[in-house]
Amino acid sequence: MASSASPLAMASTGGEAVPPAPAAGAAPVADATPVLGPPSTWIVTTPAPVLDIPAAPEAATTETVAAETPAAAPAPAPEVFDTTGDELAGWINEAIRVMRAQGVPVDGGDVRAIRTIIDKESSGDPHAVNRWDSNWRAGHPSKGLMQCIDSTFNAHKLPGYDDIFNPVHNIIAGVRYTISRYGGFDGHPGLKSMLKGSGYRGY
Repeated sequence: MASSASPLAMASTGGEAVPPAPAAGAAPVADATPVLGPPSTWIVTTPAPVLDIPAAPEAATTETVAAETPAAAPAPAPEVFDTTGDELAGWINEAIRVMRAQGVPVDGGDVRAIRTIIDKESSGDPHAVNRWDSNWRAGHPSKGLMQCIDSTFNAHKLPGYDDIFNPVHNIIAGVRYTISRYGGFDGHPGLKSMLKGSGYRGY
């Protein structure tokens, strides 16, 4: 049965549905469906990379942590050879320390011999000068604690210990002379004489 064309009639030769024509005078209605076109015309954009921004460093603290350093060990006390504790003991101790450092064979066992020589020769006076014996008459008096004449002192002093009236210097020279001349305190004529019960003899 023939009929008039309907707004919903199929009018396309391709068999596609044709949307109804807008009514005369009516404003066109925008199609909400976007027209993309064929895939070959699509533009694909790469998303911007995500930047890994590091966090701001923490502000350095101004507090200074004191480093724990071990306390320095106290210096060892100097070796004591003469324990008498008087002024003469200090001189003898220092002289023995100096001589031992230079390889002179002397130690605490020689303290009594050294003190005996000093007592008999000068009564412990570092400025004593003998003005009555043969050395005085020959023009070279004995001087100092151990009563060394100048030539003996100069031959047996240690470098840097050059003052015959310095008690430490004089002990060093006197001890080294005793070792050189008599082989040690056992051979010292004054000490040997005392061991035999006789009086002290000068050396």
